[in-house]
Amino acid sequence: MQRKPVPPAPDSLDAVWTVRDAVPLVPEPEADCCRRLVERAGVPDRGTASAWLVFLAALGVVDDTEKGFARGRGDPDAAALAANFRENVFLAADCLAALDDADARTAAEVFEAVRDRVPQWERAKRENWPAFWTGRVERRLDWAVLLGLAERGDGGYRLPA
Repeated sequence: MQRKPVPPAPDSLDAVWTVRDAVPLVPEPEADCCRRLVERAGVPDRGTASAWLVFLAALGVVDDTEKGFARGRGDPDAAALAANFRENVFLAADCLAALDDADARTAAEVFEAVRDRVPQWERAKRENWPAFWTGRVERRLDWAVLLGLAERGDGGYRLPA
């Protein structure tokens, strides 16, 4: 199952482990986990904490169970995180496919390449959905850079040379 929530990308992958380590070992409900992330990992608010939980489940470092979220037992390497990102995060592979290894593309240009993949119900949810989803695309691109799947340059994003 692909997940949509993507928190803002941090400066380094160390933040992934800091947030993951704040998740309990024994499954707890989402509200309790969000409180822990705010208190122990410096996540700014409950909404961002919820996005982190879902995103970390997509990356394979947190388990999403019937009883709630729990810290994963393994430590995937950077390659596994990147593969899980591409496979399990909604639009991640599409955003990467829209990049070129020579010419940088802005988040708005990548959004235009993937806009048809945004579900109709997501479009109907908000008045200015293109701006909202351009921001979501930019978050995916920022994470792609952090995970080594893309790079920044010339005012945009491109595939690594």
